[in-house]
Amino acid sequence: MSTAVYFADTEPLKDSGTYSRCYDALPDFRKEKADAFVFDKDRYLSVGVWMLLQRALDDIGIDMDSLRFDRTGTGKPFIADSDIRFNLSHSHERVMCIVSDREVGCDVERIDPIDMNVAKRFFYGSEYDTIMAGQTPSDRYDMFYRFWTLKESFMKATGLGFRLPLDAFRIDIGSTIGVEQKVDGSEYGFAEYDIGDGYRYAACCRDGDIAEKMIRVDLR
Repeated sequence: MSTAVYFADTEPLKDSGTYSRCYDALPDFRKEKADAFVFDKDRYLSVGVWMLLQRALDDIGIDMDSLRFDRTGTGKPFIADSDIRFNLSHSHERVMCIVSDREVGCDVERIDPIDMNVAKRFFYGSEYDTIMAGQTPSDRYDMFYRFWTLKESFMKATGLGFRLPLDAFRIDIGSTIGVEQKVDGSEYGFAEYDIGDGYRYAACCRDGDIAEKMIRVDLR
């Protein structure tokens, strides 16, 4: 199967009727997860990202109600007794999902001002140098989030998440995107998405290609 990437704006979930409809479609354990959040915005993200996964599974003809979800020893969720792999991400008012038959990871982040000491302290040295080569603060912020989303998508694809230090591997951004790593002997493919909405999106797939365009889902 091809590796597909989905995203959505959670703004429609601020409407009580829309939220109720989406909430009612969730399995009980996801309802409990959403209910545990104190702030509405977190509930919107929890519900919205699960609706993306449901849409992705619908597109490949899989009934979510027939599936059993579990977690790996490192905490990554997966579908038990299935070759389908997925990953979820969210930030502020955006949710993102990637689905494949290979190990995958994805990340979305809103582009906000950030202290570049974060990159200096946690990123690989050449990555920090590339960020700081930007001529304006805006250029540097954009490059920071390019690296951040690419790095986190890779960390999630390996299954290690933040157990893998940010400076333990190097992302190379050029005409193509690659990674220098010693986590395993696998090849990893990357995709970036900049749709001009103030967010950065990235996806990573082990030994496979990723769709060049994301599928936008309207949660209304």
